[in-house]
Parts: sequence; C-alpha cells; structure tokens
Amino acid sequence: MNQPLRIGLLMQGGRAWIGGSEYIKNIILALSSLPDEARSTFEICLFYNQDFEPSIQNQLKPYLDITYNLGNELKPFTLTNRLRWKIRRSLFKQSDPRFSDLLKANKISFVYPYLVPKNENLPYQGCPWIADFQHKYLPHLFTQSDIETRDRGFAKIANLSPRVVLSSKTAATDFKKFFPDTQCQTEVLQFRTSLPASWYELDAIAVQQKYHLPERFFLVSNQFWQHKNHLVLLEALKILKSNSIYPVIVCTGHLYDYRKPDYIDTILQTISTYGLANQVYLLGLIPRIDQIQLMRYCLAVIQPSLFEGWSTVVEDARCLGKKMILSDFPVHLEQNPPGSIFFERNSPQQLANLIAEWWEMLPLGVNLEEETLAQERNQEDVKNFGYRFLEIARG
Repeated sequence: MNQPLRIGLLMQGGRAWIGGSEYIKNIILALSSLPDEARSTFEICLFYNQDFEPSIQNQLKPYLDITYNLGNELKPFTLTNRLRWKIRRSLFKQSDPRFSDLLKANKISFVYPYLVPKNENLPYQGCPWIADFQHKYLPHLFTQSDIETRDRGFAKIANLSPRVVLSSKTAATDFKKFFPDTQCQTEVLQFRTSLPASWYELDAIAVQQKYHLPERFFLVSNQFWQHKNHLVLLEALKILKSNSIYPVIVCTGHLYDYRKPDYIDTILQTISTYGLANQVYLLGLIPRIDQIQLMRYCLAVIQPSLFEGWSTVVEDARCLGKKMILSDFPVHLEQNPPGSIFFERNSPQQLANLIAEWWEMLPLGVNLEEETLAQERNQEDVKNFGYRFLEIARG
C-alpha cells in the first residue's frame, strides 16, 4: 500500500496580514472538502509559530492530521548547532538546516510555500508562492528597503526554484515579464474561500444591530493600507453629497498601515473635512464571523483596491452571491465574479455614479435564493481548488 502524501503547509500572516492566514486556511479547507477516496491519499500537516491566531487554530483543528509548533520543534541556537548549520550551509547550500531537519524527520513529502532549490538533493519537494508584483506597479507605496527585499527574494525564486505558484494569470505573466530568462515553471493557483455552512444560517440582522449600523449600507472589508484605495471612495461620497445623495459606507479591517502609520490620520481628516462622519462607519478589525454576516446583510460590497494578488473579499462575496462594485485593475477583471460591475480605479466620478444607482435600487438584507445558488457553486469551486493544489503538490 502506498504511503499517503504528507503535505506540510506553513502558516502565513497574522493580525497584521489577515490575507496570509486566510490563504493557508482556504487551502486546508479545500483539501479537506475532497471525497474520501482522494482525501485518504494525503495527510495535512501544519507548521505554525506564535503569530497563529487561536480562533483560526481551533477552526482548523478538525481538518489537520498533524501540527507542529515551530517554537517547540526547531532545535535551539546553541553554539554547536550554529557551527553545524554553518558548515551545511557552506558545503551543501542549504538555506535553513533547522527546518530541513524537521521536514526530513517527519517525512514531509511536499512543503508549501517554501523554496527548495533545484540543486539540493533532499527527500522532499517544495514550492514558493508569489501573490503579486505590487511593488513594481506602485513603488511609491514601498520603502526602498522593501523593494530591494522583494526583488532579491523573487530573483532567488526565479534563479533557484524549479517551480513557483502565482495567485493569478496576471501575476504569472508578470513573473515572465520581470524574469524573462528564468527556467522556473509557473503554476497558477486561483484560490477560493470556504465558509462554514452554519454561517449561512445565522441572524445577519442581529449583527447589523450589534454594531449599531443603519439599515442600508455598502460594505468595504479591507485593511487600511494605501493600495486599498479608500480615498477614492471618500471622494465619491463627496461628489454625491454635493448632489444631496447620502449613501452609507461601513468599513471593516485593521486601521494600521505599517508602511505609512499616519495613513489612518489622512483617512480620518478627509472624513472630517468632507463632513462624512454620519456616512462612514469605521469598525476596525472585527471577528470574521461578524464581517461575513455584515456582508450577507449589506446592499453590496465595494472593493476599490488599486492592486491585489487575488482578492479574498471578492471570493467571500462570491460565496454569498453578493453584488459587487469593483475597481478595474487586471486581477479583479480576471476574478470577474457574477453580479459585479467595474469602475475606473482612479475615477471617483464613475464610482459615485454606480453607488448612486445601486443606493436607490438594491433591496437590503439577505437574498436567500442567491445565497443558496452561490453556496452550491462554491462547493464545486472549492473542490476544484483542492484538486488543483493536490496536482501541484504531487509535482
């Protein structure tokens, strides 16, 4: 009998980057959704550190075969170990001997996302992941140090890795554009999000009332990073206010941008200057279960980003059959969910026109018929996502 493929997943992100942890979570849920015949051929092993959110940990526990707390599992930095690892790095070009030892000891077959150079003779395979090339298109939003770090890391992948996973066809095209001589093979993995079936049965109105929100509102669920483009939304509201149209926008997401800590001050000042305090609700980072209930209840989701690797917000709204107003950059167009309309990403006037139209015509509350259809489509989408990841893992 063949041994199951042992898949090692490295938990990403944390409170500062929710999308990273959601990405790995969605891979686990997609793999777990596969029929027993397929599920019996592999084991899911999760490696995590102290940034792993307990709530996500509890949610994933039923789907994991093995977990490894890296704080406990990795060998300590003793003088003897440091010398041993230095020799191995020098002679065998191993980038992380401590982690390599852990993978070998636990018979991991495939580790992701992780660069295993093609010249290393190791008993496991790996594949790195590049979400996007945002720093190439919006360099003004990065420090020079951040740009150089990304360039070095991506160049290392292009030069040393036999394969790389990209989150979109757009990013795969960019990889070939920026590294035209690479021999690294691109694998496109367009993720899908998964929502617990019980979340479709909760009382969305109760959550709307919990946060003391008005009955009618649009939802924006993004961290307050500059590329999420909240300012174009405020400009659109200013235009509408001048025409005596007063839509309400509810924003969820972390209020801190590590690249520009005072960005939230700009947001708050703009809201004050334009007199939008009664129209814009900033809820900050709320529990995901609450965020999804607000998404179910809202008129529509607005996603104004200038750049995304593959938008989790768009995929969440797709799960729920919600209408969306999306900025027109290439990845949003590639995702192209049902019920979406697009605006020119730097045009507050176009956005204002769409908001005004939908503010008047869309009914409030949960559309159970659309949700049911979306849930059925999502189950098939998630299985296909799981099969695609398994195909990559098997090499």
